Amino acid sequence: MAEMRNMSTVEITDLQNGIYKGVSLLGYYEQRDTPSPIIYHLSTSGTDDGGSIIETGGIKLKHNFTYDLDIRYFGVKGNGMYNDTPFILSYFNYVNANNLFWVIPGAFKVVVKKPFEIKTSGRCEGKFILINENGDVIITIARRFPGEAVDISTWITSKMKRGSLDVGFINTGVANLYFDSEEILIDRDGTPSETNYKKREFIRSADGKLTTPLVCSYKQDSNNSSVLNVKKYILEEPISIDNLSIETAGNLNVNTYLLVSRDNVTLNNPQIFNKINNVGAVALEVNTCADIIINNPFIKGFRKDGEGYGIANYYSIGVIINDGNVVECRHGYTGRNSVDVTINRGVWEDGIDDHWTDRFTANETIIKTGTGSAAFQFAGNDITLNSPVVNGSAIIFFGIRLDTPSLGGIVNINNPVFNTKNFSGEPGIRDIYMFSYTSPGGNVGEPMLPNYTIKPTLPESLNIINPIINTDADVVYSFFLGVLNREYINLKNLRITDTILNAKPTTKYTAVQIVKDGVKQLEHGTNIEISGRLVTNALATTSVYLNSMDKTDYIRRANIYLTDCFGYGRVVFSGANLATLIMDGGDINDFNTDYTYASYADCNIQFKDVVWRGGSIDKLSHALFQNCVFTGSYTFPSADSVTLVNNVKYAGVSGLPSNIVNSMNPPFA
Repeated sequence: MAEMRNMSTVEITDLQNGIYKGVSLLGYYEQRDTPSPIIYHLSTSGTDDGGSIIETGGIKLKHNFTYDLDIRYFGVKGNGMYNDTPFILSYFNYVNANNLFWVIPGAFKVVVKKPFEIKTSGRCEGKFILINENGDVIITIARRFPGEAVDISTWITSKMKRGSLDVGFINTGVANLYFDSEEILIDRDGTPSETNYKKREFIRSADGKLTTPLVCSYKQDSNNSSVLNVKKYILEEPISIDNLSIETAGNLNVNTYLLVSRDNVTLNNPQIFNKINNVGAVALEVNTCADIIINNPFIKGFRKDGEGYGIANYYSIGVIINDGNVVECRHGYTGRNSVDVTINRGVWEDGIDDHWTDRFTANETIIKTGTGSAAFQFAGNDITLNSPVVNGSAIIFFGIRLDTPSLGGIVNINNPVFNTKNFSGEPGIRDIYMFSYTSPGGNVGEPMLPNYTIKPTLPESLNIINPIINTDADVVYSFFLGVLNREYINLKNLRITDTILNAKPTTKYTAVQIVKDGVKQLEHGTNIEISGRLVTNALATTSVYLNSMDKTDYIRRANIYLTDCFGYGRVVFSGANLATLIMDGGDINDFNTDYTYASYADCNIQFKDVVWRGGSIDKLSHALFQNCVFTGSYTFPSADSVTLVNNVKYAGVSGLPSNIVNSMNPPFA
């Protein structure tokens, strides 16, 4: 290339006179250092880019590259020491403009000190070494076409509601829309400096109709266009990038290293490795785009306090991550204002954390956790976890973040395995929780929660199906709702099925603990359904423990349905917090009251086909025992308790009140 740039005036004249048809380039720096010789021809257009167009001696020489453009034709050395920045920038400017497939050869270590964009498919058999000397060096997977502002002055506010597919958008063909509103979606910890939790979402559309429903409702009107801005992005052709490998060098980036901001991108086997230290901010960010597939990502070393993430996903729709290995990160994955996210398998350290996602699904993920953490932390709507495994020393399997305290819709946790052990040398063994707020006891005594403008929300339905818990903790809860010191929307339906708890004999286990507050707890009580068998070596077990903040509060009480429940020792409640208890099948020891003087006069309490295995029954008033069997010794508060008894069987049982004994009917008399 140096020789071509320094051709003699005679050679240049002969080219201009047609004596020579072109110039053969045998190598860039030396012969045969490019894959093959290429021919440059005279041209009158374009600007010298160091590869396809060369200006020398008043002429321009041009070679039209085609598919699979090797970087060596643009002067990239890739030896890990040479500064390849100007050459790699020229190279990608060319492939982007001409929509060419790009190639980084094997064993190449390409040193880059300035950010650049990739807009086409390609294959990286070597790696990029990003050196931050004066500012972030980011590789951006960018759109070919910028967004276009949409005139929404004629849109009808009544149509811009959650779940809508028709907002008044007029368009022909397929487009993706970015809704960016000034309205607050969720007020994170009440501080004015937090501006990232406004209503924002990326939505697909076809011929003027949304093809995925809105997840937010908007207050837009024609006189206040600043409330909501909408951009339209035309559909980008799919691109695929294989084996993109990035290493950090120099100073750490403040923000991210790989940014995906284009629709229809597939990343196969991307690798981002922080070799400086393990406190990097963000390895891979997905931002304002649709339909991204990330296969087999390997990311390591992004544990910066407060913002160290392996993968950060913001304002997107349709992101799928398969078989990730994301380790030594503060959170393996985080998200905000995203829709339709699926994570399949992989190892994620230290947890999956999302401030607002609608329709999030994780399948067979393995979460590695540090001491005292929450494996999953969420705000948003409709979350499904299928067969997740948590390993480490977390205290919470699934936590609703108290700094973004809203989780709605249906939350399904199917076949979870929670392995959490006390690390040696850690003082004490904390309580652990399958599901709770990330501050399990609530926010009493803390200033944060009263500052929110958005009501904290619990899901419409929460299903914890067949959990397995392996722990050495002293106290274990499957579901725990502590005290919230402001109004909140209460959980409506809670279901827990067959449970395995491997703990210590001295461990205390409670499937459901709810602190009821009829003042701050809004809309409804909770329907609690527990079914199946508890298999455990823990001796002190409770199916449901209802506790009341106000002993005289009888509104929005809970309903308990225990179906074929075996292995739970007791149930605890009072007339102040219970509306209905129906236990159909199973066995039990104790029936305890939270407040003994709370009346059961309007409670519906029924025990059907239940085996009572000995213990205490605090109060029998207004309870129906039907087809029950008493097999152990009991302590009753009074032999004169008012109890409806039908077909009760006892054999060698001490302490049964006379009204039970005298009410025996065949065949048990």
